[in-house]
Amino acid sequence: MRKLLLTSILVGATCTVAPLMAAEPPTDEVAAMLQYMRQEEKLAHDVYQLFGAMYEGLQPGAKIFDRITQSEQRHTDAVVRLLDAYGLVDEAAGLAPGEFANPELQELYTTLVTVGEAGYQEALGVGVLIEQKDMTDIVAAIELSAAYPDIVQVYTNLLAGSTNHLAAFMKVLERPEESTSAAAKLRKGR
Repeated sequence: MRKLLLTSILVGATCTVAPLMAAEPPTDEVAAMLQYMRQEEKLAHDVYQLFGAMYEGLQPGAKIFDRITQSEQRHTDAVVRLLDAYGLVDEAAGLAPGEFANPELQELYTTLVTVGEAGYQEALGVGVLIEQKDMTDIVAAIELSAAYPDIVQVYTNLLAGSTNHLAAFMKVLERPEESTSAAAKLRKGR
């Protein structure tokens, strides 16, 4: 965690000095990472959207999925703007919720949904896993994209968002009596 925070601080300081504009065309690795990050943000959005509908009305904390879904849409839009700026294909354009061009992310989506369908607490745990994965992948993406200040700035913002999302999921999970009563309500059919 300390390395993650240090990377965030260093990257943030670097980004304020460098111009935030599209640089030369990205390398194949940077382009592939952008496309992957686009789909990874879509995965988070689609999972949270599904869980938001599934657990709607459970109290307390069930609205967390709806709030974070909106944030994930902004994250997805930011990455799409980068793809557009660099003239890269958006492999996820036009795909329905829960559909992914990347087979690894398709399989992950299916697994996460299966886990989250088991109960409200499990769904919250899926949120934690998604945000931890996002943070790890974003740090790697920042390191890979260091020569592209505009990309690094977007990734830095995504990292801050994921950090906040993780904290929000943890806060709800740390209220076991409330999470348990919400899960019991669901099992009883409200």
